Amino acid sequence: MVNPFWQFVAARRTVFRKSSYLRVTGWLESFKRGYPCDAEGNELPWMNYPVIRFLEERLNKEMAVFEYGSGFSTRFYAKRVAFVRSVEDNPKWFEIVTQQLPGNAEVILQAADDDGEYCRSINKFENHFQVVIVDGRDRINCFQQSLSCLTNDGVIILDDSARKKYASAIEVGKAAGFKVLHFEGMKPASTGLHRTTLFYRPENCLGL
Repeated sequence: MVNPFWQFVAARRTVFRKSSYLRVTGWLESFKRGYPCDAEGNELPWMNYPVIRFLEERLNKEMAVFEYGSGFSTRFYAKRVAFVRSVEDNPKWFEIVTQQLPGNAEVILQAADDDGEYCRSINKFENHFQVVIVDGRDRINCFQQSLSCLTNDGVIILDDSARKKYASAIEVGKAAGFKVLHFEGMKPASTGLHRTTLFYRPENCLGL
């Protein structure tokens, strides 16, 4: 049985020490501000911290990014890449996001559907993308549509990939010749364990 005293000590150190993981990552700050952010309040994607840190190190201003699902992540990517294109299905959230967009970001509104216009939104842009983030609706079909819209060195990132309903995307990616790399950890303002999966080929834009 765990000693209650040591439970209290561990909890206190985790919350109050300046070097605590929850403080350094901005996990506590995200609860305080009400959106995913780092310790200084800068916006983060709502993905686990290991993949966020990886992307912070690897993204660059020569890249084009497409997102299924927009939000604070859109501004995060816009600061680090040449431009971001996103699709959003929620009209109210679309209004909020588009009021604060930087000049190198664009979000289109498309109603959610199953294997319809939403997953095909990526085809509405002339660009091919180095990075595609699948973090919105209809993720299996979005993943499949992304395959033909990648640059030769492009990668796909599937969030919440541990969910059973997204398992087939792993097999689709492998069948298409992609290697698979899982990242697991906590998300901002969330207490659970979350997985994000990165799909990449031997010659890829992230230097894997």
